[in-house]
Amino acid sequence: MANKREIPGDRSFVDRQGNVVYPSTENSRFLILQRGESENPGKAYAFFDCDASESYLKEVMQGIVEDSESPKGLELSVQEGISGLKLDENLVKAIQYPDDYRIMTSKRIIKERERKEREKRPAVSLKYSLITKCPGLSNEDTAKRTGNVMNYVRTLNKDSDVFRCALVYEKEGEYHLL
Repeated sequence: MANKREIPGDRSFVDRQGNVVYPSTENSRFLILQRGESENPGKAYAFFDCDASESYLKEVMQGIVEDSESPKGLELSVQEGISGLKLDENLVKAIQYPDDYRIMTSKRIIKERERKEREKRPAVSLKYSLITKCPGLSNEDTAKRTGNVMNYVRTLNKDSDVFRCALVYEKEGEYHLL
């Protein structure tokens, strides 16, 4: 039993209006997402730093995909860096923009306020990339679901007070950070 992994399950459901509802684990609010109208699966990208190895991350992603509560057809492809990925020219430009992609606990935010300079790195410099595809969801909703996956990945870091991650999706020909 020592090798047992616990992967958080998807507790989403469809309400009477046809909206996909994702219960939030952080508070009692619900996140309501509209079903994608397109036959194409929703697609989102995550660029992130993590202490876990690429092989372990692939194992974790496979476990999430195989979880009985994950949406049918969910695809999670993780790799180190972006080499070999077929990325749109506009996406490549978007992920080269230097910004502060840290997600921090409130305790860490207070500590970081004392620093005068913000961290600025391009998303492309982060160690891993993840491509998520999810049938029946829009790109934006797929990015929100990818955020749920990243919340779990954050726990794999030695220092879980800070996590560097950029979530990107395409909408009407433009790339947006979530």
